[in-house]
Amino acid sequence: MTDLLLGLRGRLISAIGALALLAINAAPAGANGIGSAYVANAGAKQLTIIDVESLAAVDVIPTKGQPAGLAIDSAGKFIYVAEKDTNDLLIVSRDDYSPVATVPVGTAPVAVSLSKDGKQAFVVNSGSNDVTVVDTGAKAVVKTLPAGSEPSAAALLPDANTLLVANAGSNSVTFEDVNAGRSVADVAVERGPVAILLSADGRTAYVADKDGNAISVLDTGSRSLTATIATGVAPLALAASPDGKMLYVTNSGSNDLGVIDIAGRKLAGTIPVGKQPSSLAWNKTQSLLLVTGTGDDSLSFVDPVAGSVKGAVKMGKQPSAVAVAYAEPQPGQTATGATGVTVGTGPGGTTVVTALPKTGQGATSPGSALRSIALASVAVLALGGLAARRARRHRQRR
Repeated sequence: MTDLLLGLRGRLISAIGALALLAINAAPAGANGIGSAYVANAGAKQLTIIDVESLAAVDVIPTKGQPAGLAIDSAGKFIYVAEKDTNDLLIVSRDDYSPVATVPVGTAPVAVSLSKDGKQAFVVNSGSNDVTVVDTGAKAVVKTLPAGSEPSAAALLPDANTLLVANAGSNSVTFEDVNAGRSVADVAVERGPVAILLSADGRTAYVADKDGNAISVLDTGSRSLTATIATGVAPLALAASPDGKMLYVTNSGSNDLGVIDIAGRKLAGTIPVGKQPSSLAWNKTQSLLLVTGTGDDSLSFVDPVAGSVKGAVKMGKQPSAVAVAYAEPQPGQTATGATGVTVGTGPGGTTVVTALPKTGQGATSPGSALRSIALASVAVLALGGLAARRARRHRQRR
């Protein structure tokens, strides 16, 4: 009987340990942690979760409306989703991907960006020609800012009070005084401005002009147009290289990623990508650009230094925005410390990146919790093997 019990115990513990190893292999390292990416699939009314380490789609988050714009606070706690057809801002917890709140905003919201401290969300409403300011703590609207015709993107300057709004319908960029709740300047740019990228110091704004096939360069201090750079066909979104010397632009009409020499103010080259590239964002290490292809429902992983696509995965219908979480969700943490990373769509996508945030410490998430349990169970696997050996020795002695 002793032999039987020892043998059964050894086999049971070994089985538990083996299942733990399977759990380790099955749990994607980035599925809910640092470097996780989220793609808004407007046609499928869902967000696809991307494990950037394995370059794979691992799960989906259903949304009520068409997700048209995304933003994630730098603490990694919340995903902010502009739902275009339901006229609201959906706030999703990254702890368990459950909806935290739905805040009614203006008509046809297409983009959302966050203040640096994460206390305010700016929702760009293309249908009502305004920007809704949401208090992220109270999860309530605090004011509405006027904009031009068909606003499609917004970016907040480092002064935390001046908001730049790209107006696709009126071919202009409006400078808004957030505290005063009014516009203070309107700068004419090329046709169809749909995206804004700020330089690291906030002194320069790069505006993607979809219908003008150009990038307008603005001096944010003098509030004036200083240069125009030719791009590919129908540019929609922008990102800067880590050293700030190059711009990358998604050219939806020519199906490529344009490489812009900032100092030379010229198009230095192109990288072929998926059909109708609409938005882009850096991975955690800023070594790969994630580029959505609205025309072929794809997400491409582009190495801009090598000038090639490292891989691509299938998305839901009409992927048009992508955002990357640079920190893991932390229980009980409020949505503070946002970096100004904003990704949105309207006529096109928007990516505004000022700097990479610091990674979170002591983070916990469902994926990391599963891996912790699994790793702890490896010890059980070892105990299982030990118990089995003891059983064999006991039988030999008898």
